[in-house]
Amino acid sequence: MISKSQRDFIKDKILKKFSDVYAGGSADDLKRHHKKDNSLVTEIDIFVSDLVKSEISGMNNLNFYCEEDHSELKFPSLVLDPIDGTKGLSIGLAECSFSLGLMKSPNIEDCWGWIFNPFTGFDICSEDRFFPALNYQNRFLSCLVSRSEWDSGLYKKESLNPSLFIAPKGSIALKLGYLATGACDFVISKKPKNIWDVAAGTILCKERGIQLFIGKKKQSNLDTKRLDAPLIWCREEVLDHVWHLFNFQ
Repeated sequence: MISKSQRDFIKDKILKKFSDVYAGGSADDLKRHHKKDNSLVTEIDIFVSDLVKSEISGMNNLNFYCEEDHSELKFPSLVLDPIDGTKGLSIGLAECSFSLGLMKSPNIEDCWGWIFNPFTGFDICSEDRFFPALNYQNRFLSCLVSRSEWDSGLYKKESLNPSLFIAPKGSIALKLGYLATGACDFVISKKPKNIWDVAAGTILCKERGIQLFIGKKKQSNLDTKRLDAPLIWCREEVLDHVWHLFNFQ
């Protein structure tokens, strides 16, 4: 668990960095470059990575596994995506989020998660109190999917189904945070994800009765660096229905 004072300190530092970078009212001054794999990284990604490593990982002697600083995945570990949705961040779009999982072990139930969107103030962590709903609707389901997957045409057929509402949204971590709050019924990715993308969101969803399935296999552990697709986060009782809606084989 990460204390509230530590979370507040990190939030304040991140928000101050955002304020400094976007002081001119645009994203033009944001320093950015492409890594060897051609993925985008910005000064904010590096700043947040260094901040969490020094303030939490270093103080608690935890392994640090981060998109910008990773080698071996071992436990106990802090699994961090400093800013998931860097493409959105680079243009000042609010479809991005800070995503941090504290994993004592690979067992999802033995973990703690936190997702925070600096642009909107959206904030959810494992310490938030809630009362589980008694019933869940299973008709006219709503789903959040990757904006890049949507733009590439991967959901054309499913989008025609009148009993299914699909909305594209950047940042898988942010989508999972929304799912944990009940803002949608399930989340799907048709492409693989790295553990830092989904650790915190999967933990938060699990706490609220929402499972991660790879194909039709329920996952109780997060113990690999990269997760194969299709990835489905939903309540177990609607998995067969979701599987049918998307014609997975």
